[in-house]
Amino acid sequence: MNNSLLDAAERLKIGLLAKATDGEYPDPDYKEDLRILSTDNELNMMLPAFIRLNRSSSDFRRAMQTKFKGYAERRNFIDQELEPIFKYLEKYPSDKFEINIDAYELGEQLGNGGFGVVYKYHHKLLEVDFAVKIFEPVFVSNDDHIEGERRFFREAKMLFQLNSDYIVRVYDIGRIDGKPFIRMELVEGDTLLDFISQNGSVSFTRSIKPITAILKGLNYAHKMGVIHRDLKPSNIMVTKDGKFKIIDFGISAFLENENHTKLTKTGERVAGGAYTDPALINDPRLRDIRSDLYSVGAIWYYLLVGRSPVGGDARRVLLQSGNATELQSDIIFKCLTSDPVDRYQSCEEILAMLYPKEIVSSLPSAITMPNRITEITREAVFDYLTERYYDDCNTYVFSQSGAYQEPERVFHYYGKRNCVTFLNRLYDLENMPSRDSRLKTFKEEIQRHTVANEDYQYDWIFHDESLGLVAGNDEVLLKFLCEMFHPLVRSEKSDWQSVKESINELIKIDGYEIYESEKISGRSVFSYQYCI
Repeated sequence: MNNSLLDAAERLKIGLLAKATDGEYPDPDYKEDLRILSTDNELNMMLPAFIRLNRSSSDFRRAMQTKFKGYAERRNFIDQELEPIFKYLEKYPSDKFEINIDAYELGEQLGNGGFGVVYKYHHKLLEVDFAVKIFEPVFVSNDDHIEGERRFFREAKMLFQLNSDYIVRVYDIGRIDGKPFIRMELVEGDTLLDFISQNGSVSFTRSIKPITAILKGLNYAHKMGVIHRDLKPSNIMVTKDGKFKIIDFGISAFLENENHTKLTKTGERVAGGAYTDPALINDPRLRDIRSDLYSVGAIWYYLLVGRSPVGGDARRVLLQSGNATELQSDIIFKCLTSDPVDRYQSCEEILAMLYPKEIVSSLPSAITMPNRITEITREAVFDYLTERYYDDCNTYVFSQSGAYQEPERVFHYYGKRNCVTFLNRLYDLENMPSRDSRLKTFKEEIQRHTVANEDYQYDWIFHDESLGLVAGNDEVLLKFLCEMFHPLVRSEKSDWQSVKESINELIKIDGYEIYESEKISGRSVFSYQYCI
């Protein structure tokens, strides 16, 4: 990829506009962009006098403040002074950006639109397929074409910075036969639009996986300063192995300082439609991450209903679908509210509402899981497990072989393991200090006071402060409960299914449920989630 001169010129212009209108343009960035531009002799001679006279961006700001009082005057001055540079770059020899086309074999056309065409290309040496997006707009004037190319490369530059499992990867940009291109990861599969059209709507529980992927991808992009602004089911790919990736940041834009000029013409338009934020349609220059959150809500609705959220009966249709409860509908329609102030303010906020264990662990440490399980619920859970342990523990029945056996309804939290082995799956017992001065570790303390003590009380574990089950955060208790039903722990001969159902009845009052998250060797493994 060799578009460093154009990139440097764009950064210089954006940075100078920012600095002139009280924004930021760090001196190291200013000097680096000038250094890149100076590598071309002709371009170096074209640098405006005001740049040569000001050795730092701070010097430039002071000069602008002295010469021009208003922001508009400063912007016009910068535009006029830098115009020759961009005209020169427009005519820059195209072979300096050309792809080595001989290394590729042209494949099928994958798509087309107002921007141009997407083809499948096969790299002969790497034996890898790529998607190549070639910019070839129709029905545009020469000036619009030039501006379009600039926007095309700006889009590519933004995408090149994004490296997420949930966003299609950009590998290279340049020109093919003089036409700009972006070489991207080829995602094999269907769009979310086609997937739902072919398979039908899904339940709220099943919708969590694609929505989580979309939110994680957007959250990463937003932190990198990129907004999608055109998110819809056709821009989400469902891969053959069941993963989800965001594609086509077609009209995305850097988050910018509101005090300086946007990277768009005043007349910029957006496609609109049922998945686009109405605020964005009314003001195409809007740069707000909450526009993407509106689109998330609209896509979420589509997953549950199979159509976009249009019409005054949208909520009624969602509820009648049977795929969402009233509370779940509230979450979706909070995304869809017309005023961005009333929406969720970030992807992280929505992710924190869902609370599967794997999501919480992947979020920044600033996002913590609030405690919703009350003391009453905790005691009810402990009482139930204690009762199931002692039920008929001293009453024996005959097996067919004539031997005594315990009734199947007895349930031990540690299942096939012993107490210490089970707790070691959840806690680092060797590094937990003992409260008994005679012992070094908490593991030794457990062995001394429980395993080696025939009349110890089984329910000690629920009330021991070191384990944090009685007064710790929700996650500690929920992990403990899920671990009881792990295939390596539970006794298949026990009535563990009914125990799980009973536990769910108790914790659902506070909004949680234990659910099957995956299968290992054909056996169910459980996690927990917040049931909105």
